[in-house]
Amino acid sequence: MARYIFLMNCKPGFEEEYKKRHKAVHPEMLKALKEVGISNYSIFMDGTKLYAYLEVDDFHRAMADLEKHPANRRWQKFMSDILEQENGGPKMTLIPEEVFHLD
Repeated sequence: MARYIFLMNCKPGFEEEYKKRHKAVHPEMLKALKEVGISNYSIFMDGTKLYAYLEVDDFHRAMADLEKHPANRRWQKFMSDILEQENGGPKMTLIPEEVFHLD
């Protein structure tokens, strides 16, 4: 299982709303994440900066599958007013290279 980190940004002033929404993630969204093979998924917040960590065999395949999933489309629409957007979806920056890991 490969480990990935990506960065996103919450719109300024919506930090508490972001936290609130993630205390009640839609059950069908949680199921969709697992269906595409994502596990051990965490999001960390520092001000408006969001650092997401997840484990999945193939990040790009999982993201492509997730993009088509109806539950994800509903979740992305629900979150679109509080996340910085790019090309119709959340602006995500994948950190491509892991240089150290201690297990």
